[in-house]
Amino acid sequence: MAKKNIGIYSNLESTSNNKVEDLYLIVDNNNIVFSVKNKKNNEFVAFEHFSNNQVNAGWHQLVAYLQNNSKLIHGIFGNVFFVWNSPRFILTNKLQKEDTLIYLDELNIVHGKSTEEELYLTPFNDQLMIAFTVPDALSTLLSRSFPTGKWHHYAEYVLANQANNEALIYLFDNDYCLRVVKEGKTQLVKYFPIEGVDQNCYQLLNTCSNTGLDTNSATLKVWGYNAIQHDFIHKIAPYFLVGEIVESPKSEIGNSLNMNYPQNIYSTYFIF
Repeated sequence: MAKKNIGIYSNLESTSNNKVEDLYLIVDNNNIVFSVKNKKNNEFVAFEHFSNNQVNAGWHQLVAYLQNNSKLIHGIFGNVFFVWNSPRFILTNKLQKEDTLIYLDELNIVHGKSTEEELYLTPFNDQLMIAFTVPDALSTLLSRSFPTGKWHHYAEYVLANQANNEALIYLFDNDYCLRVVKEGKTQLVKYFPIEGVDQNCYQLLNTCSNTGLDTNSATLKVWGYNAIQHDFIHKIAPYFLVGEIVESPKSEIGNSLNMNYPQNIYSTYFIF
C-alpha cells in the first residue's frame, strides 16, 4: 500500500486571481514528491513525500492514494512542473534542423527501445538538448489532477546548478545522478545504480578520470545524503580537495526538515 512519509506546510497565499506559488511534482518509479515554492520570496512553503511499499509497483495506487491523503493535490498554483526523475534521458547535441525521430533513435540506442512513452525535448543551451521519454500511463494519471502541468527532467535542474571543477551527486533510493564539471563545462551527467561501497567509489573515481577531472583539485558536492545508507561518500571524500553535504533550505519549511531529518535526505527535492 502507498504511504505518506512526510508533510510540512506553511501558509499558502495563492488565490485564483493571484497565483504566487509554483508546484514541482517530482516523480520516479516509486515516489511522488510535492515541493511548493513561493515566487515572491523564492522560498519553499510546503512539502509532501509519498511512496509505494516494496510490494506495490506502478503509479495507479499511488496517485489514487494522493486524492485522499495529499493536502496539496487540490491546491491553487501558478505553474505546475512535472519533474521526471529517471535514468532514461540523454544530453546530446542540438540538431540544426530539429527532428524528433533522430533524438528518439539516439535515446533508444543508449537506453533501449521502450513502447507507450512520449518523447520530450528541453534545450539546455544553444548547443545541447535534453531528450527523455515519459510513460503514457503516468502522464495521463497526473494530467487528470493537474491539466496545466508541463514535463521536465530532473537533469535539467541539475545542469542549471553553477559549478566549476566539481563532482555533483544527487542521491535517491536506488540510484544517484552524477554531474561532472571541469573548468565550468559539463563533461557528463548520468544516473548510476547504488551498489556496494567499493563499486560506488570505483564508479565515481573512474568517471572523474575518464572525463578529465582531477579530484585532488576538485569539490565533491552531495545532495540527499543519509549517513546510514551512503557509507561510500565517507570513503570517497578524501580523494577530493573539498567535500560538501548540501542541506535543505534553512528558512521556511526547510528549517523543520533540517531539525527533524538531520541526514539531509530531502535536499535533492529543493534544487529548483
